[in-house]
Amino acid sequence: MASSILSQTLQSVTVTKIEELAKQREYFEQCKADVLRDVDETGDPREKVAKLLNSFKDVDCFKRRDPDAAGKLRNIERWQQQSQYDSTVPLQAVQKFENTLRSILDIESRRFEFADLYARLLTEWIGSPGNGEPEPAFSPEDSSDSFEMVESIQKERLEQLREKFEKVVFEPLETNENDIEKYLSGLFQGDAGEKALKQLRGTVSWTGESMLEGGKLFDEQSLKWCVKALLKNELLNDDKKATLREFLKDEAVMNEIRDVLNMRFANLKNWSWGLGDKGMPVVPRQSLNGKWRVMMDDDVLQALLTHWIGTKWAVALKAALKSMTQFSGIWKRRTRLPSEEQSRKTYFQGINWYPNANESVEAERQRTYRDHFFLAPLPSKLFEEAGGYDDDDDVPESDPNKKSPKDIKQLLLRTLATEVLIRRSLDGEVAVVQSDFQWFATGIAHTSIFAVLRFLGFQEEWISFFKKALEPPLDMLTGEPVRIRKRGLPMAHVFEKFIGEIVLFFMDLAVNQESRMLLYRFHDDLWLCGSPARCAKAWQSMERFAKVMGLEFNKHKTGSVYLSNRKSKDSKIAQILPEGPVSMNFLTLDANSGQWVINQEHVQEHVGQLQKQLVGSKSVLEWIKTWNSCIGRFFSYTFGEAANCFGRGHLDTILQTHQKMQAFLFKGTKSSNAVTEHLKSMILSRFNVSDIPDSFLLAHESLGGLALRNPFIPLFLVRDTLIVDPQLRIQSFFEEEQKEYQNAKTDFESQTKQQRWRRYREVYPKEDEEADRAPGIDEEPSASTVVDPGKPSTSSRRLLWENAQSFWSFEEFIQWRECSSGPLYRAYQQLMAQPEKEDIVLAPEVERAWKELQGVGGSTPFTFGSSGAGGDVADKVDSEAAWTVQYHADEMFEKFGGIQVLDMSFLPLGVLKALKSRKVTWQMVL
Repeated sequence: MASSILSQTLQSVTVTKIEELAKQREYFEQCKADVLRDVDETGDPREKVAKLLNSFKDVDCFKRRDPDAAGKLRNIERWQQQSQYDSTVPLQAVQKFENTLRSILDIESRRFEFADLYARLLTEWIGSPGNGEPEPAFSPEDSSDSFEMVESIQKERLEQLREKFEKVVFEPLETNENDIEKYLSGLFQGDAGEKALKQLRGTVSWTGESMLEGGKLFDEQSLKWCVKALLKNELLNDDKKATLREFLKDEAVMNEIRDVLNMRFANLKNWSWGLGDKGMPVVPRQSLNGKWRVMMDDDVLQALLTHWIGTKWAVALKAALKSMTQFSGIWKRRTRLPSEEQSRKTYFQGINWYPNANESVEAERQRTYRDHFFLAPLPSKLFEEAGGYDDDDDVPESDPNKKSPKDIKQLLLRTLATEVLIRRSLDGEVAVVQSDFQWFATGIAHTSIFAVLRFLGFQEEWISFFKKALEPPLDMLTGEPVRIRKRGLPMAHVFEKFIGEIVLFFMDLAVNQESRMLLYRFHDDLWLCGSPARCAKAWQSMERFAKVMGLEFNKHKTGSVYLSNRKSKDSKIAQILPEGPVSMNFLTLDANSGQWVINQEHVQEHVGQLQKQLVGSKSVLEWIKTWNSCIGRFFSYTFGEAANCFGRGHLDTILQTHQKMQAFLFKGTKSSNAVTEHLKSMILSRFNVSDIPDSFLLAHESLGGLALRNPFIPLFLVRDTLIVDPQLRIQSFFEEEQKEYQNAKTDFESQTKQQRWRRYREVYPKEDEEADRAPGIDEEPSASTVVDPGKPSTSSRRLLWENAQSFWSFEEFIQWRECSSGPLYRAYQQLMAQPEKEDIVLAPEVERAWKELQGVGGSTPFTFGSSGAGGDVADKVDSEAAWTVQYHADEMFEKFGGIQVLDMSFLPLGVLKALKSRKVTWQMVL
């Protein structure tokens, strides 16, 4: 109903503006016809030009010119005057002036024509049936074009989903709380463990008490933030979101809601869902990525209360758990050299050898993990939104520096690819393990949840609240009796992220302690990458965690790849690692080459689905929006964004894949410009408009174009700045490392014995006065002041002077590469990096045209910002838009008199913005 009312409103606004546009166009064309009739009746070419020039001055509808036209008109006027006396201005030149003036009028006619077409396209989009509503989903296995068959398949799949949900959530899974407590206690051994656990429990206890005793839960700021946060996630349906929007408009209502919620929180001990003998409705709901989830249909006020409670707990627990990684006895990491190795390196390589402590591969690993993967879904501070899961989730406005789910997955992919390259090159072997849990959020045992909460020190009052919150009465809307939920967490709820993350934190910790590895985790998507032996240890650790918590790994998403440069692999390790492929989106890690390759079969399934969605589009603009969303968004990152760790070959494969996709989508189209020709054909059949310039279809919407995305442009913008072959960068590192060793060795061996002795004493100073006396050239230090080499270099444990005369071996030099090598750190960073864009060079007339648009307050795509390399102008030009404009510049100047296809003031921009804001749902049964 809401969408119907919106549609009526949009149509009304659009019709009004279109009517005004039609009046302006009619007036212009009438004026133009009158002027040209008068000109055609005149025989003298100079008089023709004079009349045309006068019309531009006197006729109101001709005065609205583009900035460039005024200069043209003034020049022609002066040349026309000159032609009356000067024979060097021939008649042919005068006729050319006339043609130029006529072309200016023709250009304005054309701009009116395409403004009218644009308006009609908008009208079609608004008025199309079901606009903004999800289309029936398709299955890749379905080769029939029958929508009835598709809907039947979809209904059957949803019924299976509902039945599985019922089977899981209503039957309790009993885990052993004593075993869980014992397991968790084992992660906090020794003095460091005892200290860390005491601190953690103290934080939890203080947080719980301060919330319960802190008075009112909500103030004006927190309530408004909660309302806005719930509007952005998928917890509530559209009608309830509309209710929330109405709340925001009425301060009195917001005050009443705040009072009610504070009253409920004050009586938290007796809180309930307030459903009486009814159950909370449970409905399947589709996400933008096409996946269906079974969701509880929360009451609005209860959703606000629980969201803020969950957010406050999430912020406190994230800080508390993050502090655990600072306890060296709890979290295993090696970002610095051992002190004895640092002393040896300083002696052999010189006092100034040591790089910045943060500039090492291991420091970079830890930093990336801490900032982007560790407890990533949880907010770090109040009024910061929890991280999303789906690739379509946006970056929270409260923290623009926080990566979106899509960006985190791309970072993970680059990390895995870089680690495979580095580890295999340094160690000769590497393993990658992938997994996730079967129905983790839906089916996790409540006994496991409450055992973890008790271990952390949650007060029983809070545990009682969470028990009631997690065990509501549910109505499956099938006519069956209401039943109490006994397993799982509510989907899309902050409790899902908050509780899920604190449970899985202990798996992160166990893996780190037992294998010294980082478990890259995005919710319950799990990734390991490192030495095969450590990966095997980590996987066994994960299996133990799963067993004690009552969790199962999803066999369909579990697998490993064991890569080795050696003739044979360790069979014991291979047996431990899970079987199955390793893949992310459309990429699969090749078990032989170690490269990430595109799964063409998987791509073809999705392209077939895209074809059906395009065919099902009810309007031209809906077709473009679907194309842009799927080709410009979905496929742009599912192939893996361009990065140096993949090299140029991977990008070329993406280009070839796009070429194949378009050949399939537009098979039978003879033109090489298949997508634009297809759109032109659609417009001709629906609106009887032909001779449509490509620039009208492809130009950015702020220039009056339809903004059809070209997936090849962003790839070619970075292709030439990519590393051609990442293996060459690895080879370059080895050469740099060898050179660094040789330079250090040459420097050391050029030192006199006395110079070495001075360096030795700077590294290992003596404690007694007599020993501080520097020996002569032939004087040896007393053996009583030194010990065996390799032992910790404290004041009593030093490198023997007699062993310090020969430069250390290359093997010793590289032993601690990952926490000391500058060349390796630079190679790692470069492999992880994404290429800079190499912007197209703008022609002077294009630069001038966009500057003129900016100067008159025009809105252009050139203010979005990019890392351009074309001077001051290019630095402000959106790279894709600039590429399109420059490529079509000749056509745009000829057809429209400049780079602005049409005057956007003619169009209902509010309507366009409203329609563009509606995201496309990927209709794939996954």
